[in-house]
Order: sequence, then C-alpha cells, then structure tokens
Amino acid sequence: MLELKKVSKIYYTDEIELKALDSVSVNLRRNEFVSILGPSGSGKTTMLNILGGLDHYTSGDLIIDGVSTKDFIGRDWDAYRNHRVGFVFQNYNLISHQTVLSNVELALTLSGVSSSGRKKRAAEALKKVGLEKHMRKLPNQLSGGQMQRVAIARALVNNPDIILADEPTGALDSKTSVQIMELLKEIAKDKLVVMVTHNPELAKEYSTRIITVKDGKVMDDTNPFDGEEAEEKENGDKYTSMSLLTALKLSKNNLVTKRGRTIITAIAGSIGIIGIALILAIANGVNKYANNLITEASLPSAISVQRVYIDSSSVAFSAKGNRDTSATGDVVFTNDLKDNSNAVKQQQIRHNDTVALKEYIDNHKKELSEYTEVVKYDYGIEVSVYDKDANGKIVRVNPIDEPKSKTPSGLSDVNLEGVSTVEVSEEDFIKTSMTELISDKNVEMLSGKYPTGADELLLVLNNDGKMSVSTAYALNILDRTELDKFVDKVNKGEELTFNNEASSFDDIIDKTYKLTVGDQTYDNGQTLKIVGVAKAKSKSDTGNFLGYTHDLVEKVIAKSGSEYDINDPLMISIYPKTEDDKKKVKTFLDNYNNQAEEAKKVHYADQTQIMIDSIKTVINMISYVLIAFVAISLVVSSIMIGIITYISVLERTKEIGILRAIGATKRDVRRVFRAETIIEGFVAGLFGVAISWLLCMVINVIVEAFNPEIKNIADFSILQAVILIVISMGLTVVAGLIPAGRAAKKDPVEALRSE
Repeated sequence: MLELKKVSKIYYTDEIELKALDSVSVNLRRNEFVSILGPSGSGKTTMLNILGGLDHYTSGDLIIDGVSTKDFIGRDWDAYRNHRVGFVFQNYNLISHQTVLSNVELALTLSGVSSSGRKKRAAEALKKVGLEKHMRKLPNQLSGGQMQRVAIARALVNNPDIILADEPTGALDSKTSVQIMELLKEIAKDKLVVMVTHNPELAKEYSTRIITVKDGKVMDDTNPFDGEEAEEKENGDKYTSMSLLTALKLSKNNLVTKRGRTIITAIAGSIGIIGIALILAIANGVNKYANNLITEASLPSAISVQRVYIDSSSVAFSAKGNRDTSATGDVVFTNDLKDNSNAVKQQQIRHNDTVALKEYIDNHKKELSEYTEVVKYDYGIEVSVYDKDANGKIVRVNPIDEPKSKTPSGLSDVNLEGVSTVEVSEEDFIKTSMTELISDKNVEMLSGKYPTGADELLLVLNNDGKMSVSTAYALNILDRTELDKFVDKVNKGEELTFNNEASSFDDIIDKTYKLTVGDQTYDNGQTLKIVGVAKAKSKSDTGNFLGYTHDLVEKVIAKSGSEYDINDPLMISIYPKTEDDKKKVKTFLDNYNNQAEEAKKVHYADQTQIMIDSIKTVINMISYVLIAFVAISLVVSSIMIGIITYISVLERTKEIGILRAIGATKRDVRRVFRAETIIEGFVAGLFGVAISWLLCMVINVIVEAFNPEIKNIADFSILQAVILIVISMGLTVVAGLIPAGRAAKKDPVEALRSE
C-alpha cells in the first residue's frame, strides 16, 4: 500500500546539511500496526511526516497504491492527507476555541460533506471512542486521555486508510496509555496504523511490526514486507476545499474567545466610519433642507427659455496663437489672455428664437393646458405706480423713494390687526416690488378677490400673513410724510410707535394707485386698485409685493409703441401642474426642437433645479474634502486590524498546522484569516453605523431645539450605511492580505511544533 523507495531527507540550516533520512526503503501493508522506534533525532518523526504528506522527501519516492508521488503538487498532497490519512499527535493538537464535535467534523468540511452528514459522522466517531457525552464541551474541559480520544476520533471520522500516531501516549499516564493503545490496536485490524514511540514495551506488546531507526537509516525490521504486486492507478482523491462559511465559523469562534480585544478593535476601526457617516448625514440633511427651501411652493419650478443665455459647455480653447480651424464659430483664439477671455465670452453667448417658440405654444395651448398651470411671458417691463402722500406730494410706490435719512438696518413685520409698536430687527430694509402674478395656487387669499383685469392689483404678504413696516410706508398705508421722522428715530434708537390707520386687511381693499406709461402724467395715468390681500404659500417666498395680471403687461406694451413686441418675449416660463408633469413639458419642448429648423431650436433650463444642483455641488465638494481627511483615520484603523490579524496568525500557528494536517490547502488557510478580517471589518462597520445613527439623533434633537423649522439636518440613509459597512470590510480584507499570505506559507510541520 505504502512504499518508501530510497527516500532521503536533507534539512539545510545556515549552509549546514542535516540528513534526517538516508536512502530509506520500507514497504507497509494495508492493515498492520507498525511501531517506529529509535532515539531522539534518529529520523523516525521525519519518516512519519513524509508518510503522511506533511513533509516532502529530498530524493527517492513515496509510492501510494502503486502510484509515484514525484509529480504530486500541493493540492494532491492536501487531498491525500484529507482522504487517506488520519493524524494523532502527542499534544492532541485540538483547536481550543472549537467544541469537541466541531474539532472532529472539521476534516469533513474539507471533503464537501453536508452539515447534517458531518454532525452524524462526527457523533458516531466520538461514540466509538466513548465520548458521546462530551460532544458539546471545549477541549480544555477534558482530561488528557479524553483529548487524545478526540484526536483519534478526528483521525477516524473521514474513514482513512492510514492512521499516523506521533507519540500518542507521551503525555498520558500508564493507565490511560494502555487504553489508547488498545484503541489503536483495534483500529489496526482493518487499517494501517503507524506509530512513533520511545516506549519499546508498548511497541512490543501491541505492535505487529517494529521498525528501528538510527541516524536516518533502518537498522531493524521485525516483520519486513517485500511488497505484493500492486496495480498502478491514478490518484483519484478529490481535491479538498474549505467553504467560506466554515472559515467564517472558525474565525468567529476565535474572535469570540478574545471578545475583549475584538470589541476594542471594532471600536477603534469604527472611528473613521463614524466620521464619514456624520459628514454624509449632514450633507444629506443640508441638501434636502436647501432643496425644500427652494422648491417648497404650490407650483413646481418653471421650465424657462431665455432669448439670450450663456452656454458654458460650448467654450473651446486653442493652444496655438493662430486661428484654430477645428473650433466652431468665427471666434479666433489666441494665447493673449485678454483676447482669449473676450473670445470665451463671445463663444458663450447664445440666442433662442422665442418668437417661433411662442407661436408654437399659442398653436398648442389646448395640449399644454392639460399638464401646465400657466405659461408666463417676460418682456423686461418695469411697471411703476404712484400715489399722493398726506401733503399731496406724488410719491413712487415701487420701489419706495429713499428717505432723506440713513436707511434703517431692518424693521420687523406689522400685524395690521391693531399693533402700534415696532422693534428693529436684523432683516434688511425691504422695498416694495411690482411682480406679474403666476397663479392663484401660489397664494392664499386673506381678503378680497384674486385680480382678473388689467386695472386690478393683489397685495401679497409674507407666508405668515404679515407686512413689513417698509412695505406699509411704501404703499402709503402708513403715512409717507412720517417716514423720515420714523427713520430718524430708528437711527437714534428711540422707541418706535406709529398710528396704524388700517385696522384690518379689509381697509386696504379698494386703495388706488396711478400707473404712467411713456410721457403720461399722474392725473391721466391708469388707475390701479387693490382688490385682494393674500399671503404667499411658499415658506421661501418673502412676499410683500403688488401683483398684477398679464392683461396689464399687454396693455402697457400696447401703449409703449415700438419699445416692446408682444410676440418677442425676453423669457418664456412654463409652469407644470405637478413635478411629474415637468417631464411632459420637457417632452413638449423636445418635440418642438425635433420639428424646428436648426436656427429655431431652443435651449431650455429648469432654473430651480440648476440652483439646487449648484448648492448640492458646493455641499458635496466640501463633503468630499472632509471625507478625504477622515478617510485617513479609516485607513489607519484598517492597518491596525491588519496588524492584529498578524498577531492572530502568530497565536493560531498550531491551528494552521492542524488544518494543513487534515488536508486544508494554502488557499483554505488564507481564507480562514481573510474571514477573520471580514468579520472584524463587519463588526467595526456595524459599530460605526450604529454610533453614527445615535449621534445623528442627538444632532437632530439639538438643531431642532434651536430652530424648529429645521428637521432631520443629519440624515443618514440605510443605503449609505450598507455601503460604509462594505467599505469597512473591503479595507480590512486588503489590510489582512499580507498576514493571511504569511499564514498560508507556514510550514505545517513547524506550525505543529509551535506552542
């Protein structure tokens, strides 16, 4: 069955040759109990290791069932040890953090046996050695004899053809030694048992054959075997492979036994994760807050087409001083900075044909009305209205004429329900504006009605329904003649009081103003009347303006002569009914471009989205810079985990030897330690994410306490948490590559000798 054919083994240390075996030739039967005797250093353990494939001969050959092993590669030897050989060691070599049952079934995990099959066969093996009641114990809870029985059960569980025992009774008392020898003798009835021992009495009593070795040579053989003719056959042992689940289980049990160090490592490794998580959470929250602040309106943002716009994407640069024929347009780029700058400006300016687009829109009003609230045309008209103060002086309402005194730094809002005292605030002095109304869906009516004609106005207040003091003076609701005195008091810090003639919003209804166009005088100007008071629905809308309808715009254009063209707006704004309708608006404009001539195609933009994207870009850039700094701690913690993994390699050296002895490949050993780094990275990431979520909750509570309007400013998503955990695991795996590689390269014989 096994044949050592002129096998020699030479060890090289510091250029010194040590011949452990010198041309040894031995044939072993399929079932016999062979004892190898000899003094220390005679080569008997080396012979045993070569028979078991743990060590490899320098010259000669080991023949297994008639097959030479000269061409064996690493995986062949691993498969041989797993399927054909069972080892029993003097020091038991059990994995301390695995239960008795797990120690025995470990060899089966490399053979591809199912979980239920492993447990069943391992339990049967333990029953054979009388340890069925101790399966759930750890090795350190057993006596020496019991641990050796576990080792024998592990050697038998894969039903190998060969049992190799290295001083199996060396650490046992005489009574227990007899029990172990009886067990080995029983096994030798149908298997080959080869035992190395220093005890000639035990060898003579239990062995069927004794081989004496001295100075690396066979000196005596009590029952030599010339070797029967064995039919040569290919090595059919299935290659071994450890599953990732088994590797994770081994590493998990090891980490649990060192739970204190594992927890400290995880906390240290989570610092970088916490930093990155908090940066991402705050960036998310600020982005959402900015987005809500901008888009919190009754209507979605408009899609706009401007007659003249800047297209930064079309800029082309030339490195040459002469004309660049590859550039589009008629701009010549030079190396002169000033010339090039001017050329860039020219190249960026683009024009849209708003005339053609307006005609297309007018022809498709019915289609557009299904998914748009309003189409607004901007002509760049400044509408100015006037009123007379208490002294009969004509004053401009928008913007308010500057008072002779210094403008106050800010004034608080006025509640028109009878408040007569006002305090200075931090807000700027607000001037009244005139703005074309978009839709009645953007405002909430407080009094009166929504304007429908060219001579009707709507006073729009802040979203809290209050009017700024400056607006009250500008609209001549508060006596304009008192404005200069009021400003003087503000500048002097005196108590501010005024007479509020308007006791309610109803008192403002029907107030009239005059609109002049061209050379019109105040007396023959158009009369405009406030027909309603409303407040802005959007929190981001400051309000405090007079709104008018598009009818007034058309009337002004009609009276302005050739200054404005009703068919040639500066900007066209299309307001969709919902955010989903915005896609339909864009499709509408795309359809226009598809059918239009090249010169009439238009470029459209979602101004609100551009603003949101710009804010996000700035926030994200800042976030990336901060993450780059914080990532340094993440890398450092990963390196620390790599160092701890290397310490683990040193601590588990004997375990590496055990795994190799039962047939684990180098790849399997690497997988065990990679599994350890995966677990450490996962735990560190989990710690970091959990702590980050707790900190986010604290941050949100604190910020909301100071400003109830700001909610969830630290918003950490589940997806980001998962990604950070994966990153943590990935970094620790990378950090553990070197320690795992060192573990795989360890010599199994040397590893088994370590303590």
